[in-house]
Amino acid sequence: MKEKVWDLFVRVFHWSLVLSFTAAYLTAEYGYDGAHEFLGYFITVLVVARIIWGFVGSKYARFSSFIFPIPEYIENFKAIVTNQHQKHYVGHNPLGGAMVFALLTGLFVLVCSGLVLLGWSEYMGPVWALGIPVSESFGEFVQFVHYEVPELMLVLIAAHIMGVFVAMKQHDENLVRAMVTGYKEV
Repeated sequence: MKEKVWDLFVRVFHWSLVLSFTAAYLTAEYGYDGAHEFLGYFITVLVVARIIWGFVGSKYARFSSFIFPIPEYIENFKAIVTNQHQKHYVGHNPLGGAMVFALLTGLFVLVCSGLVLLGWSEYMGPVWALGIPVSESFGEFVQFVHYEVPELMLVLIAAHIMGVFVAMKQHDENLVRAMVTGYKEV
């Protein structure tokens, strides 16, 4: 039996983020500053929209649907390591939900640091336009954060992809197809 799990917003958000983060990373690496800035603004809109959707969206899109008691995170981790699953999750499992929070937090830090960095070093963007003062030491700290967080994000993304493939194998379900169609076998 199939159940609608991922609504259209979540699916469009997910794949838009995959493409825009990849492009933002590559444009930063190869010095395409204008494109990188545009993609940064686009990712900012995506992240803000997803945070809002996490409170008002459909059942499985809401953050409340993947916040679990701490023992359930431990139980989920043990089940994955031992491949002895007692419980099936229609939406995110505990570790999958934790990964959503980790990725969104990393992206939020990344876009905030990018906005501050743009105002501090380039004298443009909303931080500069609003006249928000940024000290030299804070600007340098934010620059460090903005340059290092993408590397952390790559680690989280790799862990996310690995987790998806492990879950697909252990539960014999196509999670990639579910993120395209919105439907998941239950």
